[in-house]
Amino acid sequence: MKIVNLLMVGMLAAIASTGCGRSASEDETPAAVALVEIEPVKSAALTESIESYGMTEFAAANATTLAVQIESQVAKVLVTAGSRVKRGQPLLVLVPSATATLDLHKATQDAKTAVAELARLQRLRADGLVSESESQAAASTASSATGMRDSLARRAGHGEQTTLRAPRDGVVDLLTAQPGDILASGVTAVRIGALDALQVRLGVDPRDAHRLAVGQHVALSSLALDAKPVEAAVSNVDLRVDPQSRMVAALVPVPAHSALLPGAAVKARIAVAQRAAVIAIPRAALLYDGDTAYVYVAADKKALRKEVTLGIEDGDRVEIKSGLKAGESLIVAGNAVLQDGMAIRTGKPGDDKAQPPKDASK
Repeated sequence: MKIVNLLMVGMLAAIASTGCGRSASEDETPAAVALVEIEPVKSAALTESIESYGMTEFAAANATTLAVQIESQVAKVLVTAGSRVKRGQPLLVLVPSATATLDLHKATQDAKTAVAELARLQRLRADGLVSESESQAAASTASSATGMRDSLARRAGHGEQTTLRAPRDGVVDLLTAQPGDILASGVTAVRIGALDALQVRLGVDPRDAHRLAVGQHVALSSLALDAKPVEAAVSNVDLRVDPQSRMVAALVPVPAHSALLPGAAVKARIAVAQRAAVIAIPRAALLYDGDTAYVYVAADKKALRKEVTLGIEDGDRVEIKSGLKAGESLIVAGNAVLQDGMAIRTGKPGDDKAQPPKDASK
């Protein structure tokens, strides 16, 4: 029995000595090494832009309107809104309305009566039966009456049809009349816009209104056409808040060579601020801890966290006001898994140089 106990004790001692013989390094997990990409921090020129949207329209200053001279009825409509027209092309055929015809008839009768009264008083004046002032008053009345008659007759075409014609080449931007409509005197019947005089009305958040100025560079892009952006400039700023869109407007003339058409939806970038030479980094290098922005830089094969202060943005580049300096090695990819002080290796996935280093103990 004692011999058996001694054997068991010996075996346990041997097992214990075998377990104690393992090195501590064999129980430790190898430290993580992150694969990252880096690029040197550089200075660059940046432009801050406001992104906005709008539609092309005919510039009002270059549009031509045709108004009705006397109350008229529309006999024929020869064009449609949006159609191209040539100078001199017929647009509408009008005839005097019943009211206009009555007005002309009345004006004709009034003029006839006034002229007859003037002739009578002139005969009486020759006989010394009326004063000079009475004769002059009758002459003034006759002149006014005949002037009214002639004006109405001229505008009404003596009761005949009147054809409104295009005063210039362009596009029918506005057409208010339909056959049979009665148009009051002075009403705009047709407006002709010029294709070489388009503008874009861009909606801008009122909070950015103070940043808009005449002459600012604008890049216009059609939302429907895959074409190169059109370079333009702000010509006017309308600071009134539109009651429907709740936006203020920046007006931008469209260059004549543009392929943009009236009514086209447009995206725009308005340059509102510029920096000549600032520290600029890719947006992908930025990380956030709440409201705190930070980046990682590579130093001594480790990732070091640095908090930064941001400035303007230009596409995928961001200005760094403080926290970085030119020449530092900025980690631009692989930074999402990093921690401050973490070991790193540089390269790209699949690159032989980026393979994990071999264990020197093996």
